Amino acid sequence: MRVPSLSRSLPVKPSRSVRGGSQAMFAGAPVTWGQLLAVLLFGVLVVYLLVAAMSPGYVADVGTNKSWGRWIARNGIADAYRTAIDYPPLLLYFFGAAGWLYQQVLDPAFDERAALASQTYTLLVKVPGVAFHLLLSGVIYQAARRVGPGAAFAAAALYAVNPAVAYDVAHLGQTDPVHSTFALLAIAALVHNRPGWAGACVALAALTKPQAWILLPIVALILPLWFGRAGALRGVLGGAGAGLLVLTPWILFNRVHHLPRFFEYLETKSANSTALTAQAHNLWWVPTLVEWRFINDWEPLIGPVSYRVIALGMVALLLGLVLTRLGAPRPRDRIYALVATLVIGWFALTVRAHENHLFMAIPFLTLAWAFDRRFSLLLGLVSAGLMANLALHDPLLVGNYAAGPDPGQPLPGWVIVAQVANVLLNLSAFGLALGQTFGTSIFRRAPSAATGR
Repeated sequence: MRVPSLSRSLPVKPSRSVRGGSQAMFAGAPVTWGQLLAVLLFGVLVVYLLVAAMSPGYVADVGTNKSWGRWIARNGIADAYRTAIDYPPLLLYFFGAAGWLYQQVLDPAFDERAALASQTYTLLVKVPGVAFHLLLSGVIYQAARRVGPGAAFAAAALYAVNPAVAYDVAHLGQTDPVHSTFALLAIAALVHNRPGWAGACVALAALTKPQAWILLPIVALILPLWFGRAGALRGVLGGAGAGLLVLTPWILFNRVHHLPRFFEYLETKSANSTALTAQAHNLWWVPTLVEWRFINDWEPLIGPVSYRVIALGMVALLLGLVLTRLGAPRPRDRIYALVATLVIGWFALTVRAHENHLFMAIPFLTLAWAFDRRFSLLLGLVSAGLMANLALHDPLLVGNYAAGPDPGQPLPGWVIVAQVANVLLNLSAFGLALGQTFGTSIFRRAPSAATGR
């Protein structure tokens, strides 16, 4: 007697598609997309921690963060700006916590040379970036749920496994996910009618990294435009509350007068502080390559007009263009594409940018992709541009060629070609972003990723 095939005799329940349904099907057992994301993020966490534990990272930046953590652990965060720290206050809590933990567990004497050489301490200062990377993936998932949990999972997963993000965070040890998380939360709070939370989150982003300051005018205009006076007041109160919470140690220990030193250190800490570009392959890398030296942004470009004035003028024009469109996006989640374009343009045009400063565009672009698949190419270009910019200035990868411009250190032809290609890639991404975002198509009712309507 012939035994019937199991594949023919047993009913097979089809899996739900990525774009619809609340559950995925695996071996007949329902698994929610949220649970699937949790499994994915656990795997990402393991990989990130392994890479972070083995890689020394970008040694100069990691060493600086270690030194700051040591200072804060020994002297207290209220006295942080007694030394030359050119970061806003919020990240200092994380560096101080890493330093305190290292001191308590590994080296009560906190020998500076041993701390700088410690790979365990390197891992500790990388942990905030890794933790906020996972948190940011979850924020993307929640913000994209309007188009369905399957599509939200796809967007969160796309960010979570982005190679450029892994290179920046797990390997190099940068903290870009921290301010990017608060920035994305601020814009998502606006989309979801939470003006108080928007004010609080944009304040936290601004108190984390100066790159987030470009979003302050966006939130400041949207609050009264979308929510009226009452909403604007809630936003201001939320921002003030978050700011006071972060600055509490300086207030309690009468160190508020130390805070303005941060702005002074921004201008004076290193040659990068006033550089036309500090390794960012943007518009200003072209004259930097031609002269092959750090050009100060206050040097004249056209007559008495400096590079800084011209760059700030171009960024202001782009910001003004974005501000004129804030009332137009329907539905409101179109704003993610507007903000992504602003960040890409800021990176392409501003002075004093670093090679990792394009990072903040990626989570906004990923959300824009969740709502409109036409952003696939742009997301790919920006990710590739960030990856190339990071790799071409990674000492572990390219050795001495990663250093800044030095007349005594000529570059081989292949490095110049690669850097120029990266400049063209980043500028092309900016051009595509302008075309897609400020073309009329994005403000029409584009097909929904969930419904196809």
